[in-house]
Amino acid sequence: MKLTASQLAEIPYLDTEAVAGRSLLLMPLWDGERWNQWIEGPDGKMIRLQMVDAALSHYLAKKSARPDDLHIPFFDLAWQRANYPSVSRAVLGISHDFHMIATCAAKLRHYYETRDRIDNVLLRSFVQSELEYLITVSRSIYDLLQETIARLWNGHAKLNDESSERKRKRNPLPETFRRVVVANDSTRTSEAIAEKYALPRGVAEQYINYAPFFLTLRSARDAIVHGGKSVDMIFSTEKGFCVDPKIKPFSDFNWTEVHQYNENIVSLYPWVAHVAMHALGACTELLGTLAASIQLPREVAPGYRVFLRDPSNPALAELVEVSEGKRIWWSN
Repeated sequence: MKLTASQLAEIPYLDTEAVAGRSLLLMPLWDGERWNQWIEGPDGKMIRLQMVDAALSHYLAKKSARPDDLHIPFFDLAWQRANYPSVSRAVLGISHDFHMIATCAAKLRHYYETRDRIDNVLLRSFVQSELEYLITVSRSIYDLLQETIARLWNGHAKLNDESSERKRKRNPLPETFRRVVVANDSTRTSEAIAEKYALPRGVAEQYINYAPFFLTLRSARDAIVHGGKSVDMIFSTEKGFCVDPKIKPFSDFNWTEVHQYNENIVSLYPWVAHVAMHALGACTELLGTLAASIQLPREVAPGYRVFLRDPSNPALAELVEVSEGKRIWWSN
């Protein structure tokens, strides 16, 4: 919503100068003791509500209300300094997709813990459908991220060098990730990306860092959605779900001996964590590098951070541990 000056003055945590003239999605505030939420009343004045609790929400706080509430730098930066109407829809889409990834992880854990009560064929189908959905959702994050980056760069950046500024305006960033990193069916170099779109070199290098994974993910998603392929050969073991590391889409992962259940199959968990954490890393690194390269407005709520409250957070936190090599199996 776009708040008037008088409405802004009624919300104590906002920097009124930083918010002025911009649209802002208001979220709950945890003040350390209680929940607060401001909504617009019938007379246009802001009404402060005392919430009992938050079940599934982003919220503002100086310190998280619960230990398993997560601070994700991407959402913090996007809300605090890039909260433009043209950008907010894509950021909300990314938030929803990460909720879905966390839910996928929670469901896989649930399937593992209840595997003895589920028909084995049905259990494999359950896991298969989650993997296919994980691939599809993770792929969509890249285009939502690119929409965010493109709208910030095309609509809110201005370069000091006149020649570079003319090039920036002449060649706006595309709103799909593939069109940035691929030209004539070949992956562009970071130099080519920086030259074409007048991007800072660091931002162009982040595109190339994530291009190989994106293209692998895109190929897997297209095979599922357009090619009728499926994620086959799921094995249920006492330690967790396993797959054949020699078949697509798992064969592109860097499997090691520690991942092996036996000489033929490996733990599925590291691959799931790899897909989720690469998508999250792309969001954090690309937006963070861009924010360090251009002048964005100052924070709209100084001193506060954006936290994520989600019942699936423990499963998402587990994926972080798996990606760091701290665990390999669901049974740990």
